[in-house]
Amino acid sequence: MKGNWLFAALATLSGILIGLHAPLLLVLSAHLVWIRIFLARNRPLLLLSAVFYGLGFLSGTFQTVAYDTKFHAGSARMPVRFSDYPRIDGNAIKGKAETGKETFMLTYYAGNEAELESLKQTLSPGTVCMAQGELEAPEPNRNPSTFNYRTYLAHQHIRWILKADRLSACNSPPQHLLGFLKKIRHHFLLQIQKTFPEKSVPYAEALLFGEQTDFDDDVYQLYQRLGVVHLLAISGLHVQLVAGFCYYLFIRLGMTRERAAVCLLGVMPVYAVLCGMNPPVVRSAAMTMLLVLAGQKKLPIGPLDALSICFILYGLKNANIVYNIGFQLSFAVCAALLLSGPLLERFRGPLQKGLAISFISQLAALPILSYSFYAFSIAGLVANLFYVPLYTYVLLPLAALAFVSEWAPPLFSIFATCFDGLVTLSEKTGEAFDGRWSTLVTGRPPYWGLILMTGAGFYGLVAMENGKKTIRAVLPLFSVLLLLLAANRYPLFGKITFIDVGQGDSILIRLPLSRGTYLIDTGGTVQFPEPAWKKREHPFETGKDIVVPFLKSQGITTIDKLILTHSDEDHIGGATAVITSLRVKEIDISPHSWEKPLMQKVLACARQKKIPVYEMKSGNGWQNKSGVFQYLSPFDETYEGNNDSLVLYAKTGGKTWLFTGDLEQEGEEKLVAAYPDIHIDVLKAGHHGSKTSTSETLIQKYHPRIAVISVGKHNRFGHPSPEVVKRLSENGVFIFRTDEDGAVQYRFFKEKGTFSTVLP
Repeated sequence: MKGNWLFAALATLSGILIGLHAPLLLVLSAHLVWIRIFLARNRPLLLLSAVFYGLGFLSGTFQTVAYDTKFHAGSARMPVRFSDYPRIDGNAIKGKAETGKETFMLTYYAGNEAELESLKQTLSPGTVCMAQGELEAPEPNRNPSTFNYRTYLAHQHIRWILKADRLSACNSPPQHLLGFLKKIRHHFLLQIQKTFPEKSVPYAEALLFGEQTDFDDDVYQLYQRLGVVHLLAISGLHVQLVAGFCYYLFIRLGMTRERAAVCLLGVMPVYAVLCGMNPPVVRSAAMTMLLVLAGQKKLPIGPLDALSICFILYGLKNANIVYNIGFQLSFAVCAALLLSGPLLERFRGPLQKGLAISFISQLAALPILSYSFYAFSIAGLVANLFYVPLYTYVLLPLAALAFVSEWAPPLFSIFATCFDGLVTLSEKTGEAFDGRWSTLVTGRPPYWGLILMTGAGFYGLVAMENGKKTIRAVLPLFSVLLLLLAANRYPLFGKITFIDVGQGDSILIRLPLSRGTYLIDTGGTVQFPEPAWKKREHPFETGKDIVVPFLKSQGITTIDKLILTHSDEDHIGGATAVITSLRVKEIDISPHSWEKPLMQKVLACARQKKIPVYEMKSGNGWQNKSGVFQYLSPFDETYEGNNDSLVLYAKTGGKTWLFTGDLEQEGEEKLVAAYPDIHIDVLKAGHHGSKTSTSETLIQKYHPRIAVISVGKHNRFGHPSPEVVKRLSENGVFIFRTDEDGAVQYRFFKEKGTFSTVLP
């Protein structure tokens, strides 16, 4: 069976996918392995593959059938058991909690600092509390092609979010071994936080125990763009180094090789738990154990067989793990490197071999990164040559030496200072490497694109292994990439998307063939002053967490015009994230809105990026082959708030549009008086459907057929006003609402198009 376990693993995968009701194209592509199995004319292989196909199908089907619940939405009071340490950020507590056989995602906000400190000391793996609150279904994605939180939790068998308003009677029963090891891990992390220099704390946590949650968002994204973020997690190389060190230590302690191997089998599971039991760690630890066991028992199992067996065991235990990004990347990259062994042997020099390994790893990760993060790193090919040795052979040992020498302050000071200095060097080097060229934004490719990328990449590796020139080998992959990039950068269809940003506005106008990409407002999160104990290290930010990911999912890297209608947080709060993440060619603002502090902050960022800023008013506009655009308001140079919002009239996609910002009745009356003869097909209702906007005068004069109200679900203002909804309905206007429909999108070709919503 040596060398054939790979086919069994692929057969298992194809069975799992059909059992999970995965998308048809993915199921069909996974089943292509059967062509190779039948061509082998190997009856034992065919039988084995059929058995594991059946097991994979049963595993996937069981996950689908077993995903049921006895609970329903509404008030709930129940005892819950925490399965791990919850994540605490400010006064927000979030973690997995179990009751019976069902798991919830529990959220709770501590009412005061004393309660927060008490819960920090109390909550641990195994802690049981009485929870009282509301059960709610997780939100699906509310914007196209973006992260689906409901699906993410479903893949972890979580059906409900328990929004607790009270946690009481918390107690910790006796610990089992797993809980005990998790407590040790938590204790070690606290030790690092107390003793290491502040900047180097997240690095030490990541390298020693696989904990990544304490990284600053900007730093983590820097490493993502460089394609070296995998080094901030426990990887297979880390596990191999630890296994090699332990084995050497056991031998030096006088153990026989056989006894040392047995001890290593016991160390690996413990190490996996201490490192957080993430899929890459579990995969590498399990592979190490299998290979050690195979060596002991003289079993014909090579590294590729060990990887395949690990995949089978992992997949049969939890079929949904195939949707885990860490799992996908770990197995895909490892398999690609193992299959490319003969090719890698041709490269003699360390530089050549390093480049080859980096290239193959990037190639294997390309479809996964493009689909999940809408981009992949170009800089990673070169950056890994510097960062892999630095992190693996310098920073990791230094972090370990500093950690174990905490009992000896002079030694700890030396190691920690060196570690901190190299961390600073790492960040500075990353900033020097970083640039717009470092990352290629692909957008989220369709499933056929993923299959073509995977097939072209596999062909390239096989072709190079068979001696074909590199250019000929990689040409199909580059052709596929160019096709996907061209489809994203120069779309045949135009789109106007009312992005769901909650209580705020953000509208993307994207014309066909990239004739224009305009973003009207960016949404924003209103921040209120809070005491230090309540403040979060990773606060939600509309621009960073909604608008930028959505734009990148569409393959957008350049905004031709960023139109900021007026200086309100819920309209321009996300502008800084857009400006720093994408290329913005120009910014249009209402006259003298720059006098407001919030707009000043945005424009300061624009100045740093050397983005021209223009004050626009009634009469300004532009046009191209796909449409005519004109500002209708404001009329003067004085900025007084909502009624001085930039109002944009557009004629594109066979319809006329009026984007009104937060224009209120007074401004609407001026608008109607100045432009009495225009006709509007689609009206963006002003001020989120407030009763002070969308007046009878405006509706009667412009006769819109469709109105879009950009409004947050369960917002505290009571928007949209029932009066406005009634007024629109009585005038025969069809209403879209982002609180009920999610993002609203109009997709058009030439003069014809259709509306769609993300939520059914």
